[in-house]
Amino acid sequence: MALPANPERPNSPSSAAESSASAVVSQPVKIDSNQLTSFLEDIGRISETAATGPANDQSTGDGAMTQVGGSSTPVVSARDQAIANLPAPRAMQKQLEAHIRVEIKKLRKQAKAIARINQPGGAHRLNMLYTRIHHLNALLAELLSSSVEVLKRLFIRVFIDKQTVL
Repeated sequence: MALPANPERPNSPSSAAESSASAVVSQPVKIDSNQLTSFLEDIGRISETAATGPANDQSTGDGAMTQVGGSSTPVVSARDQAIANLPAPRAMQKQLEAHIRVEIKKLRKQAKAIARINQPGGAHRLNMLYTRIHHLNALLAELLSSSVEVLKRLFIRVFIDKQTVL
């Protein structure tokens, strides 16, 4: 059944969509520089509040300690507490060594799987995996003879900050 022709409404698809929506598009209001800077400052305050917690927290600037509600008892972050309670260097070395060995084992398993599949780009992925294994083995050798400071930095990066080894 055909619809009767309407002279006010042509039968083109674009005009039908426009008339059904009947929305008016207008340009946004221009913002002067003072409004823009105040808006950006508000966004900065919101992000600072979200980073420090409730709105009544006062940050010391370095992010290490905050004072809650104006009281004089500082609250130390979990990261700073973990750094303060690092294990002995020998224990850190053993944990890092075990972590790196597990990662090397996972990479070798991935390399075996890639070698069996034989997909396009597999050789490149295999090469990248072997490069990473080589770097981890070199790091493991360096770890056994490294100083305590290097050991601490790597331990904090891997176990406290939960970042990758490489």
